[in-house]
Amino acid sequence: MNFASAAHDRPAFARELPRFVSEVRRMFSADEIRTHLARLEREQGESDAESRDPDEDEVHYESPARAAERVMQFATIRDLLTADTLGTS
Repeated sequence: MNFASAAHDRPAFARELPRFVSEVRRMFSADEIRTHLARLEREQGESDAESRDPDEDEVHYESPARAAERVMQFATIRDLLTADTLGTS
């Protein structure tokens, strides 16, 4: 997710994102990738819930626009990492 976030703001990272995704897919099995993505999604949901909890002493504010961007980045990376095949059309 850090690489994808950096790719959003830095053209050099964006150009390397397809190679990065390909390398992750080579290094890890589809099951390992799905398991890790599910854990990340669950942890992010828990973090989001905690940040909205009014009983928390510390408030972690994330603008709605930034939250939506983060969700879209995650969905894009998840789709790239779990697609049956990668390529150009």
